[in-house]
Amino acid sequence: MKLAIVGNGKIVNECLFALQDIHEIEVVSIWGRPTSLNKTKMLADDYGIMEVYTDYEKMLMETSADTVYIGIINSMHYDYAKLALIAGKNVIVEKPFTATASQAKDLASIALDHHLFIFEAMTVFHNETFEKVKETVPWLGRIRMVQCNFSQYSSRYPKYKDGFPAPAFQLESYGGALMDINVYNINFVVGLFGQPEDVLYVANKGYNGIDVSGTLILVYKDFVAELVACKDSDSESFIMVQGEEGYFKVPDSANSLRGLDIYIGHGDNIAKEEFRPKEVHHRMVQEFRDFVKAIETDDYDKVNESLAHSISVCDILERAAESAGLRYGE
Repeated sequence: MKLAIVGNGKIVNECLFALQDIHEIEVVSIWGRPTSLNKTKMLADDYGIMEVYTDYEKMLMETSADTVYIGIINSMHYDYAKLALIAGKNVIVEKPFTATASQAKDLASIALDHHLFIFEAMTVFHNETFEKVKETVPWLGRIRMVQCNFSQYSSRYPKYKDGFPAPAFQLESYGGALMDINVYNINFVVGLFGQPEDVLYVANKGYNGIDVSGTLILVYKDFVAELVACKDSDSESFIMVQGEEGYFKVPDSANSLRGLDIYIGHGDNIAKEEFRPKEVHHRMVQEFRDFVKAIETDDYDKVNESLAHSISVCDILERAAESAGLRYGE
């Protein structure tokens, strides 16, 4: 894979660090805004990237890259992914895939019409722990309760409180707790149980209307899933799934999944199993290896599966935002 990088923020720094461990990928180009050219050039120097652009469409025309990784603010995902697809490039889009389900469907239509690969970069599904979780769910019997908590005090929150909101705390940029971190909880739950019957989001809103934290309720036939995300406070992050025959706990956030504790039985007859995945260079390594493999083997079933899931998640995000009165894009 020859890769063009779009962006120069925190997630791009993480991505480039992770890609050092993947010899099948060559990063040939990087794009950044003209106002952050020095920052983009520093990244290019640090990681040996030969081509630096501030004109996105020019990069798409000139680069030898076959795949574009989009790691910019949430509100720009759709437009930049669409331009890359039209230019004949495969695309990897950071979460959230798009701002709306209709945008996700449009990208899917373009990709499928031209047999291009497009994936959402969602580490949840490229992790040994999640595979173990899928094996474990049937052991729990009838599911009765799901709880997810992803709480991470944002390094940008102090400036937000002082009246200087970064894009991660702006409605016009589609930031906030729902889009930025609860999206991982949503992907985990939908990846296991599919689309819920109903969606309700109760948000703690800041002075500009952004959700600095909140609780999302996903209603299924037999159980309710409670998904908490906080950018304004810290706590233990975890996932708990309870069934009539047992339960499991992930003592970690949904984007890392560094372990699984399984409890089957009741009272004095509980069997416990601890699962810990093997150590990796970075949590993003496996997902990029999986993307390379899918493209190299022309595994288009992966594209269809990934797109169907991303569209479902975008639909939930849209319904959740509506229920909480979050007016994105304003």
